[in-house]
Amino acid sequence: MKKFFLTIKNQKSKIVAMLALGVCCPSCSDFLDIMPDNVLQYEDIFASQKQAMNALATCYLFIPWDIRGHGHDALGDDWAIVNPTTDGSRTDTQGAAIMTGKQSATNTLMSLWTGHNTSANLYALIRDCDLLILNIDLVPDMTADNKADWKAQAQFLKAYYMFRLVEQYGPVVIPKVVDASELNSDMFLYRSKVEDCFDYILSLMNEAIPRLNGKSGINDLGMVDQVVAKAIKARVLLKRASPFYNGNSEYYHNFRDHNGEHFFSQTKDDEKWKAAAQAAQEALDACEQHGFRLYRFTGRPYDFDATDFDNNQLTVDLGANVNPNRMQTLYDLRFRVVERWNEEIIWSSGRISSASMAQAACIMLPETGFDGNTTILPGAGSGQGFAGASFQAMERYYTIHGLPLDEDRTTGNMSELYEIVTTPDENSPEYASMCGLMQPGVSTVKMYLNREPRFYADLGITGGYYRSHRVRIRTTMLQNDIGGYSSALHGSRMNPTGIAVQKNVHPESYYANLNTFVWPSYPVIRVADLWLMLAEALNEYYGPSQEVYDAINQVRRRAGIPDVEHSYSNPEWVTDEALNKHLDKEHLREIILRERAIEFAFETGHRFWDMQRWKRSVTEFSRPISGWNYLGTNTNAFFNQTIVQGRNWKITDCLWPIDTREMDRNARLIQNPGW
Repeated sequence: MKKFFLTIKNQKSKIVAMLALGVCCPSCSDFLDIMPDNVLQYEDIFASQKQAMNALATCYLFIPWDIRGHGHDALGDDWAIVNPTTDGSRTDTQGAAIMTGKQSATNTLMSLWTGHNTSANLYALIRDCDLLILNIDLVPDMTADNKADWKAQAQFLKAYYMFRLVEQYGPVVIPKVVDASELNSDMFLYRSKVEDCFDYILSLMNEAIPRLNGKSGINDLGMVDQVVAKAIKARVLLKRASPFYNGNSEYYHNFRDHNGEHFFSQTKDDEKWKAAAQAAQEALDACEQHGFRLYRFTGRPYDFDATDFDNNQLTVDLGANVNPNRMQTLYDLRFRVVERWNEEIIWSSGRISSASMAQAACIMLPETGFDGNTTILPGAGSGQGFAGASFQAMERYYTIHGLPLDEDRTTGNMSELYEIVTTPDENSPEYASMCGLMQPGVSTVKMYLNREPRFYADLGITGGYYRSHRVRIRTTMLQNDIGGYSSALHGSRMNPTGIAVQKNVHPESYYANLNTFVWPSYPVIRVADLWLMLAEALNEYYGPSQEVYDAINQVRRRAGIPDVEHSYSNPEWVTDEALNKHLDKEHLREIILRERAIEFAFETGHRFWDMQRWKRSVTEFSRPISGWNYLGTNTNAFFNQTIVQGRNWKITDCLWPIDTREMDRNARLIQNPGW
């Protein structure tokens, strides 16, 4: 295991340098492929600040793939990523393959431990971080402050990669830095207890944060600064406090190390929630100090929305904190992810390689020249189209009252939601608060009416609008219909659920080739996450309070729905069973987790990791993914809920298997349970 776990501390010897970079880490011997001829000698790498920047850039190599690489989005149940005309799966999308039970110890998927079937070997990247930390002082043309900042960045990235390993594998090997004189010592290491891993990660972060710049400059976007580090630290502490890691005797009572000691703590410690709440508040304070806030659209709306933008007003009273202009709210939401480097995005990647599923795989394609638009290139009608929103994700969105469908008494009987209805005529008073959200006078399903603004901003639905290709597409999703995913346009690649995703697609993106997309800086973490982290941690430690409600309401108000206490205390809206649900700690937990599931839908597997840390993934992800009948040529045929993909998720799947090749190399490793 020495090639993954040891960094050799010798700053002067070229021979030892080559050993560390070439022999001890052969799987990453080309890790600085930007260097000429792969000649990895310290005289070259650390000869100047310009050259050393290559080494720092190498430490960041995983960040884009963390977001989009091999299907992290597909983990969970937001997406259906299948080819319904073939075998019902997309084997090249590893996240989807994992969810359908195709993971094994002999064929590990998205293996961050070894780099097998993925884009990154995180232990190799940790070595790269160590090597920069050990040798950056050799650079002659850098100031002491710059060197300290770069060391701190590398140290934080090392901690972040360790966190991602713990997230996938639970107990992992804590790497060591040794002197060259220790090369003949025993270099095969044991897995450490989960709590020791968290302590190690947090110690690295705590040491790095004071030495980082307060905020990265305009030319250093995406680099780690204090705001980024504090935000990610809050995420680490929230995960450490969660039931999967905090007293998990239910799953891992028999999972022990060589000394017979438990890898997972068996006793719950509520003080961890207090630490998570404090960290979230510190991160929010840092955000406020440096200008990060929830995104609001301040530009000029597109011409195709201008009239609706001026005229679209609520016709019902949802409370004083709800913006009555539905279109303003829609734009606030529509651009919260896709406007590049906006004030809400704390840490992200802007690389084109990050966008495999975010745009190309799910973009809604109009016919060439649709709406007379001349900017759509010939051939733009054939594209990816194999990624759709699941029925489960669509159903999770709230009603206009900020309540789940089954808790809003105004929705009536749940079975009635499947009725086919016609939207009001364009000149009808009933259409006033619907314009720009739903098309007038079209056939759709009742379930699509009177939903919260995020529903219309994030999804492409029958009877709604999909903003891309610089136009507003009148979406139908019906087979062989303009605006739908028809076989004539897509060949064998059809949207498998009949529900499109537009959240990650910039309105000006159009599908001709990768150069015709407007590439957002897809977020690793944004301000909304911190507000909901704070709400969750406060509720778990102190129980329901106005402070918890205020944190949730930061996100709800931007989403255009009533404050949580207003929604759940209004007997005209909420069902008797759910009335005042927010006053109970366990019920408020459900509200917060649902708020997270909606706000972060289709973003980097947020719901997947939330369900995992709350030990709910077995229940939630064993259910088959469903959608509408994508072959339907009319609404009566189309709006029939259909199973799209079976799922096979067990407790065993909560921790990734260690590749059998790694087990063979190091006899001291203990495999994760069930593999």
